[in-house]
Amino acid sequence: MAAIQFENVSKRYRLGSRSSLRETLYSLPSRLLQRSGETQDDSRCLWALKDVSFEVQQGEVLGIIGPNGAGKTTTLKLLSRVTVPTRGRTKVRGRTSALIELGAGFHPDLTGRENVYLNGAILGLKRKEIDARFDGIVDFAELERFIDTPVKRYSSGMYARLGFSVAAFTDPDVLLVDEVLSVGDILFQQKCLKKIDEFKSQSKTIVFVSHNMGSIQRICSRVIWLDGGEIQADGNPGEVVSRYFKRQLSKRRTASQLAEGEVPIRYGTGDAEIQDVRILNQDGQAGEAFEVGEDVCIQIDYQAHRRIAPVNFRIVVTNDEGLKLGGVDFFTEDYAGLESLQGSGTVQCTLQSMALRSGAYFLIVVIEEEGIALDRQGMVGPFVVKEDRYRKPDRYGFIKLRGTWSVCSSPSIDNSLSVGG
Repeated sequence: MAAIQFENVSKRYRLGSRSSLRETLYSLPSRLLQRSGETQDDSRCLWALKDVSFEVQQGEVLGIIGPNGAGKTTTLKLLSRVTVPTRGRTKVRGRTSALIELGAGFHPDLTGRENVYLNGAILGLKRKEIDARFDGIVDFAELERFIDTPVKRYSSGMYARLGFSVAAFTDPDVLLVDEVLSVGDILFQQKCLKKIDEFKSQSKTIVFVSHNMGSIQRICSRVIWLDGGEIQADGNPGEVVSRYFKRQLSKRRTASQLAEGEVPIRYGTGDAEIQDVRILNQDGQAGEAFEVGEDVCIQIDYQAHRRIAPVNFRIVVTNDEGLKLGGVDFFTEDYAGLESLQGSGTVQCTLQSMALRSGAYFLIVVIEEEGIALDRQGMVGPFVVKEDRYRKPDRYGFIKLRGTWSVCSSPSIDNSLSVGG
């Protein structure tokens, strides 16, 4: 049964408008006098969503990705009934808890304690129910010292911690979570992700919005990519994330548009060029999603405009945040004796039994001569490693290490029975 139904939903905002009660009442006569069917000036309107439809089944974890302004937060606001659609219909079955905007639902002059009770009442809990959950909320948020302090004195991280704790401990049937978790420290983010894992095991319905593709891959069973208020893709997390990254990279800025101190995605002397990079699976087919431990073949087409000697090809694997995870090159690996190159050709490197855990990854590919980059391309890819069904990735990090266990010594167990005379 569908826990969430989003049927042909469109949402329009009027640019420059304000939502105070006074201004709404002031504009009411002109709105009433507006002729039926008359449209507002399109130049002053923004369609945050345009005829969007989807369903989320009970127990499903849906991720929503997309660039800023794509309509992600608007979708969550419609699901939580913070706002209503301009057209279409939304339906959510069961109690809904939402963590959409930092401090949403908190009164700044009330203390943390008072806001917990206020939010619990808004979500339909009785005082006895809030009493029973209160200690758990405060303990999870780690705000014991500050619970009787007005929340207007809280930092953004404290807001996020209390907001998530309230949302999580109201025992929702549907949990809506926006990117606000990113303001918390890394340890609290991990606590939140583990709490979401608990909800998954209890077949709760979750809609999770994030720019962190690692979290999206790890949490979600399905992903929707929004852009310009419309659905661009809906399906398997690995495939949708890969398509999204490729679209974003096609819009990447040129070197002349970089901010001061920012490293360009591509640079080099230009004496040799990387013409194309192909990422292939172990069957030699172009691939975007791989299993943990699968061989990955990388083919590099090059064009050398002069004789390059000595030549070195280098490949570095990064995560979606640019962290370098490891790499290979000619000088540290076995290769077919290519010491110089001129003209065009292709080289190939096979990453054997790739030791990456689930997530989205990119390549940095470089042609070098005596340590000087002739052509360096970053953000090549992406490719996705599917979730390891046997291990939780947050327990082990990015790399899957191989180890051999043996027992060096063990306590001896004397099963004999000694009887005294």
